[in-house]
Parts: sequence; C-alpha cells; structure tokens
Amino acid sequence: MQTYPFTPSQLASASVDELLAFIKSPALVARRFGEILNAQQFLGNFLLQGRYRVQGGAIAVPANEKIRTDRTAETVNAGAEYKLTPLSAEEYELYTSQKQGIATEVTDEEIGRSLRQPIDDAFLLLQTELVFDANDIALGVINSSITQSIAASAAWTTGKDVLRDAYRVQAAVRKLKLGYSIDTAVLNGELYAEVMPELLDVLPKDDRMALGDSFPTIGGITWISADDDGFTDPMFVDRRRLGGIARESIPSPEYRDVGTDTGVQIAPIREPKADKTRLQARNPHVPVVTNPLAGVTVTGTGA
Repeated sequence: MQTYPFTPSQLASASVDELLAFIKSPALVARRFGEILNAQQFLGNFLLQGRYRVQGGAIAVPANEKIRTDRTAETVNAGAEYKLTPLSAEEYELYTSQKQGIATEVTDEEIGRSLRQPIDDAFLLLQTELVFDANDIALGVINSSITQSIAASAAWTTGKDVLRDAYRVQAAVRKLKLGYSIDTAVLNGELYAEVMPELLDVLPKDDRMALGDSFPTIGGITWISADDDGFTDPMFVDRRRLGGIARESIPSPEYRDVGTDTGVQIAPIREPKADKTRLQARNPHVPVVTNPLAGVTVTGTGA
C-alpha cells in the first residue's frame, strides 16, 4: 500500500482500490484540491485585501469615508454641556454572508473504467465554477460601490493617452487627502487586449516585461484583466484600502479547508446505496467595500 498523499507519479499509476480510498478521505481530497485551486485565482482576494469574519450571518462595516459630522466642534464654556451631533445612518453598512456551493458526483464504475480521469474532471469542474462565480460577485460589488468617475482626456489609442489618464486618476485621489494611493487598474478582457500593447510600447526597447506571463506594473500601477463582460469602464483602485473579504465559519464536520486564503471548503460524501461519491465544495463569503473613494472609474476611453 502506498503512503498518502500521492505524488504526481503515484497518481498516474494509482490502482482502482487506491483511488476509491483516496476519494473517501476528506483530508486527502482537500489537499489534492488545494494543489489545483489557489488564492491567486480569485480576483476578489487580490483587489480586496482585508479579511473579516462573519458572525450571525452578516457583518456591519463602518463606512470610513464618513469622517465629518453634521456639526463642527464648538467652544465649550466652563460647566457647560457639550452639544451632541447625531451619527448618520450611513456610518455602517450591512453585508449578508452568501454561501456559494456546487457539487458533482463520481461513480465507482467511472473510476473502475477510467481510473483517476473522472476525479480530475470533477476537481476541474468545481474549480472553474467556484472561481468564476466568486470573481463575478467581487467585480459586481466593486463596480457598483465605486462612485467617483472622471472622463478620459482622449480615446485610449496610445500608451501616452492611457498613462495620462492614469496619472490624472492618481492626482484626483490624492487631492481627497484621505491617504489613498491608486496602485491597480482593472480592465475587461477586450480593453486589456487593446491597451496593453500600447502601454508596453512606451517602455524602453530592452524592457522584457512583455515576455512575462504576470500582470505588468507600469507607472506604479499594476494592470490586470477581468474576464467579465459586466463592466466596460476601467476601474482604478487602491487595493490595500478598498475593502476585504468577509468569511463565515460554518460548523460542518465533513468539510476541510482548501489551500491558504481561498476560503473554499470541500467534502467527499460517500453514497454506498448508489455506488458513488459526491464531491461538494462551498465558499461562504461576501466581498466588502469599506472605502468606495479608494476607487475611480474612467469613462469615455473608447472601450
């Protein structure tokens, strides 16, 4: 009997009995799924870097930008009472936890006929759905929360046009004097494909950034793409201050955490009456924007 967990070479040669034992183990399934799914695949984890814990099904987040009261401070004479100022109802915003979940099944017959292939396919399905779903939710929350916008100075046809507006956004946010510093631009996939060649064109000829597969940082801003057609105008954010991800801890003993900072949990549930194993994954979380003024959209780019 081999010692778990499997190495890649062992997985390739695992027998039917070993694979059936593997898929019944919550710890081994979670560890294997953690090799496929990682936190960097979640756009929300990157753009919303705070981490909060949901208790009682919801989280109340202070709206930090409401920093002024309805009344200013006044001179208080000796023995006099201080004047009260009411707190605005907008001081706190309530976010309700959402449990995103999906399940699939692997039959014993499939493992007997195709060995590990149906297990790999099940993991891939769960990964794809969880990542796309979480990214769509995070982008929707961010896009709907950002209230500031500026008009592009010109259509984004050259790298200089793009950088000019990026610097204008940085200057506009600095003028707020709230300590924000724009460090990330989020573009939809089509605009990203049009803009990035122009941006890379302004770099020195010996710069090898275009040859890499990571998102480039140009002009002090990391430029990333989002595979979501729900927004058209590029968003510029201070990802350190924009907000965070609030997660709920659900006391289900069948589940195991997947990876580090993914928020995903998985449980293999054996169904002996039907000769199959159900793989069930969940992501109980809610994206939270605490500082909407840490983001700006740019309109009129020609996107």
